[in-house]
Amino acid sequence: MAERRVHIRRCTSRDIDDILELDRQWEQEGIAFEFVPIPREDFISALERFAAYFLVAEAEGVIVGYINGSVHSGRDVAVVGEHERHLEIENIYVRADVRNRHTGSRLLDRLLGAAERDGVHRILVTTVTKDMDRILDFYRGHGFKPWSVQLFR
Repeated sequence: MAERRVHIRRCTSRDIDDILELDRQWEQEGIAFEFVPIPREDFISALERFAAYFLVAEAEGVIVGYINGSVHSGRDVAVVGEHERHLEIENIYVRADVRNRHTGSRLLDRLLGAAERDGVHRILVTTVTKDMDRILDFYRGHGFKPWSVQLFR
């Protein structure tokens, strides 16, 4: 994709088909362990429940990436206070042909800004990426610290 201006905005129900297509691309890339595309109903539910935390990246009318998260409290999570609200980043994906142009960073920054405005200061993310070093660098660049690591051989 040629260099295009990318606009970050809230997801709408009209975007769901495009997000489902992005999930199919994500699966075909094979960049995550055991990736399973999310059913339409789950995306619709996430949009209805957490609209402020569901964003898309759009370039010339084409959805090229998305991020979504959900807010929780009272969960038993070691790095979160017992009654502290926290945002869990559920998914972040940017099409391969528009990566390395800060689109993922812009999506993440907007999501973090929404959480901050809502008084949510603790953010959690889990990844099953096959490129752990790159993902760790990405999240560290946004102030995240590793809390738990699970390795396999």
